[in-house]
Amino acid sequence: MVNTRALLVLGRVSNLSTVWSNCLCAWILADGGVWPAFWILMLSASLMYIGGMYLNDYCDAEFDAVHRKERPIPAGQVTRSGVLTLCISFLVLGVLLVGWMGPWAAFFALFLVFLIVAYNWVHKKSAWGVPLMAACRLVIYFLVGSVAVVGLGLDGVSAAILMFLYVFGITSLARNESTSGSIPRIGVVALLLPIPLLLILGFESGYWLGAIFGVGLFASWVWWAFWRANIGTRLILGKTIGPLLAGICLLDLAILCCVRPFSASLTGTLLTFFVLALIAQRRIPAT
Repeated sequence: MVNTRALLVLGRVSNLSTVWSNCLCAWILADGGVWPAFWILMLSASLMYIGGMYLNDYCDAEFDAVHRKERPIPAGQVTRSGVLTLCISFLVLGVLLVGWMGPWAAFFALFLVFLIVAYNWVHKKSAWGVPLMAACRLVIYFLVGSVAVVGLGLDGVSAAILMFLYVFGITSLARNESTSGSIPRIGVVALLLPIPLLLILGFESGYWLGAIFGVGLFASWVWWAFWRANIGTRLILGKTIGPLLAGICLLDLAILCCVRPFSASLTGTLLTFFVLALIAQRRIPAT
């Protein structure tokens, strides 16, 4: 029998709404297009995300057997070969869904799969896993932008870079959580750097009021994520990761507030994605 919960845990589906947030942000920045294409893009990105998470547990099975015995593979809830089959199926289907949308869409989808495989191959062996994970999020903006009406403009590239920095920071923290437990300075700098860059972007574009709102909300959440992780005088890195991952939705919102007129419906949608991530993390571990 299929263990549904094990598959959800393997796929870290509690983070799926952050992928949807990335897709929506990139779509709006590229002036969108026909909405059926967007839904297909979002489904494709979701499949590739879940497939990548399955590959992560497949590659980490031996490590998890020693250090994380509660994970589905060492716990005997799923077989390692079965996880690999699902991983390949999800990644292939994700590419096929968008491959027909044009050569650039096919290229970025294949490139995203390459980054996913490369990350999972090296992340336990090398620090190169950190930028590779961040690059996976960056390429989502490129993939969506390649299909939208305007294409990937300067705003889309800026958003992708800001998200790269933020995810680089989160991944640095998560990597040290499972190794030394020390706070990586470069990771903290990368995590916080989007805040001043967003303010500059917002004031240069003329949307200073939106910038104050969006960046203020995002910065407040990042501060709270670190504040709640302080136990006495010690920062517990593991307690920051879930909230910071949910904060991806707030970063997307801050980006849009800095370069586009305020939209109540768009703000509500991204905040809904944010809340969905928080609720889902109570049921399914984010990492």
